[in-house]
Amino acid sequence: MLGKKILARRKELGLSLRDLGNLTNLSASFLSQVENDLTSPSISSLQTIATALRIPMFTFLDDDHQTEVVVRGDARKRLSFPNSHLVYELLTSDLNRQMMGFIVKLSPGANYQAQQLFRPTEEMMYVLQGAMNITIGERIYRLESGDSIYYEGAQLRGYTSVGDIELVVICCMTPPAL
Repeated sequence: MLGKKILARRKELGLSLRDLGNLTNLSASFLSQVENDLTSPSISSLQTIATALRIPMFTFLDDDHQTEVVVRGDARKRLSFPNSHLVYELLTSDLNRQMMGFIVKLSPGANYQAQQLFRPTEEMMYVLQGAMNITIGERIYRLESGDSIYYEGAQLRGYTSVGDIELVVICCMTPPAL
């Protein structure tokens, strides 16, 4: 299903595989394998593809315009990949709104390097569990359980889970772009 959604969006924009490859620095053959569901991209590659296609990464999971206002804990859409220490869980049901909420889970010691999103955002993170070092612009902040931070999305450089327990963070982003 992921591949079909990427293919549909690429065709909607009138892009060839080569065009998308040039926008993402990924090979046309790799992109073809992704579109045909022969291989799964990493979270980093999926974000790069989504940015090039100018849509939120979670669109690839979205079951088209959901109308439910409640997202049950056992029914959240998850985005994770093998050999990745990062998991996203979508807290909002409709990506066509002004705000998106999601949970980030990051294994102890693992880090996330931010990528440029397809449009400017404002973001807020609230640490539920664990601790993190987060780089906003040139500054590094240490956040622990109960701490929060608000920033312009383009300023996010990355974050690291510090300590020996899984980092769990609630994030809100406006407009949806991840």
